[in-house]
Amino acid sequence: MTKDKLKILLVDDETEFVDSLSERLGLRGMKTDVAYDGEQALKAVEKSAPDAMVLDLRMPGMDGIEVLEKVKKDYPNIRVIVLTGHGTDEDEAKALKLGASVFMKKPVDIDQLVKILRKERMKVLLVDDEKEFVDSLSERLELRNVEAGIAYDGEQAIKAVDEEEPDVLVLDLRMPGIDGIEVLRRVKKSHPEMPVVILTGHGTEDDEKKARRMGASAYLKKPVDVNQLTGVLQKVVGRFKKSKKVVDTMLMAAALAQAGETEYARETLEELEEDKNKDRKKDKK
Repeated sequence: MTKDKLKILLVDDETEFVDSLSERLGLRGMKTDVAYDGEQALKAVEKSAPDAMVLDLRMPGMDGIEVLEKVKKDYPNIRVIVLTGHGTDEDEAKALKLGASVFMKKPVDIDQLVKILRKERMKVLLVDDEKEFVDSLSERLELRNVEAGIAYDGEQAIKAVDEEEPDVLVLDLRMPGIDGIEVLRRVKKSHPEMPVVILTGHGTEDDEKKARRMGASAYLKKPVDVNQLTGVLQKVVGRFKKSKKVVDTMLMAAALAQAGETEYARETLEELEEDKNKDRKKDKK
């Protein structure tokens, strides 16, 4: 089945939210059904098993955990993404143990959710010398459909950037040997298109100003909420991809114009403007 024909069942008792989510996923090429409680969800699964289910936890009657347990028992191949506004760490642990693929909290970034539903994984390199912290962060990001590699110092980071080419770098500032600022400088010199998110426990206002001047896309302080971090990563990567597409299209149009293909150049720029308008409409949904 192609990614544009995915069947998604959305289960949530917040009717306005789930109807809006259904419409937004439909605009991104997905076929969606909606269930407003657990009983409706099980009937919908029995009638036409979806490829994936987006499931709230707090619902009247049969709650999300019970729905998850029944679905994974009878239909183990259905991917279940828990999306809740009230989940605790205990809820997360229980849901993942019962077979949920991903645990997310509202409000949701729609493009992040689409990537998860389509099994597209963002590739992140975490750079931090605090081993326990970064190992734990890597595991928690993996549970959110993020491929998280690790470098424990600056030298490892620079080598990994060249070899692995991650989508985004999450970088600590205070490290022995090559510190985060120097890593940032070298990475932006050799890979200027790569987004870098600073995540530090000891940074000052001057550090933040310096990092942003050198090209850091975002600056966060520890301790960090992993859902907030995931959202920031998704946004900065999306921003860079859109910028790269715009630049590539404008270069193509310039090359066509220089070659005398002015009509093709005009059409190329018109298509770019149409894409921008589509993105604006999606952001308003």
